[in-house]
Amino acid sequence: MMSRRMLIAAGLALAASGLVSCGAGEPLSREDVVRWIEAYGKAWETKDADAAARLFTDDAIYEATPSVNDQTFVGRSAIHTYWENITAGQSDVTVKHGEPLVEGDRAVVELWVTMRVPALNPDGDHWVTLIETNVLYFDGQDLVSRNVEYWNLLMGKASPPAGWGAD
Repeated sequence: MMSRRMLIAAGLALAASGLVSCGAGEPLSREDVVRWIEAYGKAWETKDADAAARLFTDDAIYEATPSVNDQTFVGRSAIHTYWENITAGQSDVTVKHGEPLVEGDRAVVELWVTMRVPALNPDGDHWVTLIETNVLYFDGQDLVSRNVEYWNLLMGKASPPAGWGAD
């Protein structure tokens, strides 16, 4: 039986087949993606919408929920506004990332995010756990031109299972 990561890797390879490497320089590497996702995580943990927006191209598409128009943000300015609004009610954010899968100019990475969000979980300590997979389309090694998120939200603070995020 194929694991979830194997299925994601197979889908990524099929989607990226025939693509050339990103940009005019070196191909996108694992290190490029790790550097980007760590900056993304830091921007989230510090609620820094400016830093988050700088990770995207001027005309980037950010799909917080694919195919939902009011959850699709086009352009760095719209992404900035989305980040300001979405992180406003969050606190004690911790972002962990898995090992990225890279093919051509695309990468897939799993995120495990715990945070306090009273509006989502008004009971107890307000903890929620967001388990997310991001499909990232890079424009060169530094900026993302499209981010598509797929996620599940759990009430409470959960830890990743053994082996989570490994290649």
